[in-house]
Amino acid sequence: MLALSLIFTSVACFGAVQIGSSQVFSQIRLNSTAEQAAIAADDSLRGLTTGFPCEIAKQIALANMAILDECRIVGVEAFINLHVVSMGIVLNASARAGPSN
Repeated sequence: MLALSLIFTSVACFGAVQIGSSQVFSQIRLNSTAEQAAIAADDSLRGLTTGFPCEIAKQIALANMAILDECRIVGVEAFINLHVVSMGIVLNASARAGPSN
């Protein structure tokens, strides 16, 4: 009986660790997507690429299975907010791209 309870406890701990690491990985990926979208929007804003900055950011978000919540262009800076639902949990990320002060 002790061996079975030890096995079930081990399996439960393994499952919890898997869920936690999956959420961490999803958050890191979402942060990277937000940064990519902000940089691409800023590149478009500065004329390095063609297209509208927020449309390009939206395309990058959709390509990475994220949803663009907000795209703001303020002066020469691009602000991006994204979210994704991972296993029923909403993860958010934001990024800013523009010239450094």
